[in-house]
Amino acid sequence: MAHRLTRAQTLLLTGAASLAFAAPAAAQTDLPPEVAARLEAQEARIRELEARLLRLEAARAPSTAGRETARPAAPAAPPVALAASSPAPAPAAPAKTQVRAAAEPPRIRGRAQFDALVYNDDDGSRATGTEVRRFYLGAQGKLGNGFAYVAEADFSGAEVGLQDVALSYQATPDLELVVGHFKPPITADELTSDAYTVFLERSAYAGTFAPGRRLGLAFNYAGEDWGLRGGAFGEQEDAALDGERDEAWLVALRGHRDLLPGEPALHVALSSYFLRPSDANGDVRLSQRPETGRAPRIIDTGGFLADEALFLGGELGYGAGPLTLQLEGGSIAYEGPFASPRFAGWSAQAAWRWTGEARPYDAADGVFGRIRPDRPLGDGGFGALETGLRVTQVDLSDDAVTGGELTTFGAVVNWLPITRVRISANLIRASTEREGRPDVDETLVTLRTGVDW
Repeated sequence: MAHRLTRAQTLLLTGAASLAFAAPAAAQTDLPPEVAARLEAQEARIRELEARLLRLEAARAPSTAGRETARPAAPAAPPVALAASSPAPAPAAPAKTQVRAAAEPPRIRGRAQFDALVYNDDDGSRATGTEVRRFYLGAQGKLGNGFAYVAEADFSGAEVGLQDVALSYQATPDLELVVGHFKPPITADELTSDAYTVFLERSAYAGTFAPGRRLGLAFNYAGEDWGLRGGAFGEQEDAALDGERDEAWLVALRGHRDLLPGEPALHVALSSYFLRPSDANGDVRLSQRPETGRAPRIIDTGGFLADEALFLGGELGYGAGPLTLQLEGGSIAYEGPFASPRFAGWSAQAAWRWTGEARPYDAADGVFGRIRPDRPLGDGGFGALETGLRVTQVDLSDDAVTGGELTTFGAVVNWLPITRVRISANLIRASTEREGRPDVDETLVTLRTGVDW
């Protein structure tokens, strides 16, 4: 049975060899014969042990092609002092293994947004109001072994409305599977949290053509500087199963990429969805407010019959330090028994942070993130100050459908004393053109205090 030499034995042999060979050969000739013979025997024994050590090392070395078959002989050690003071080599680090995150307790999340509004029509009428625009409350957490959840509801209205309620599974470091109630992946403006969008409300383009939260099953794949999301979804409203019917369904896909990974970011994206309305009720209706919460809907198609619809959209975005630019546009084509209209829209916005902060680009989700003040209020700073401009156009008139055309011009000022508190003033100038009805010009001002946690 082969014997393995311990590291201590190896060091002792090395030290002994250094001591033996450090004595000059001439000195041995001056020693008594019996002492010289004893030293010669010790040297022979040491040489034998060294040879044995080399054979054992060679036997333990892997024989696979391309690897070393034996370690090279160590250079002759200086005398004993160096050999004795040399530290033993550190043991090899164990191979890394990927361990899934353990379960974590729930984390409470939510947001509250308080608005004061002034609404001026071109006929001289004025309306004012206040509202709790959003009050979300929920929780999120990890269940362990790659599973996580989020559950959130909106308590701001007369009825409680579900927001994101979903279960996710991290199948691989790059692939996530999600089931529940959430948004299909359409337009960056729609997918950006309303806690930190540049404007207080999303553009009329995103609000008109994004299909909104619904029950579905989706996948999210994130590369280093690109991402792909897709899923299949049902209809938004529950309907009684009191007769023969097939539920409405929708399939959506969005791909995005950062063409300049790092700083600055150059975002491009394409998105699409196919919609099949319920066969029991093929009635479709599109309408939109002038990018203000309590304002009336000033363009409206009314109900029309459609068998299916296909949406195609594109996005461009650029972020460099305190500057962010975003452009979105797309169209949706309906096929119906009496009319097959195609509606279109677009939105362009620019934002500038006067205090120098960036909106970091999230390459996994394909959106620009929240502002984090470099010098928060209370830490010797003022917080962050941002201004933004936006123009949007939506056309809901085509074929036999005359929903009208909406154009908005917007300006916003956002002050963030700390990361999760925001005080904003939002101005919207909206105009409509509607066949057979008088045109409308409106000016809307919204003041908001918002907090999220």
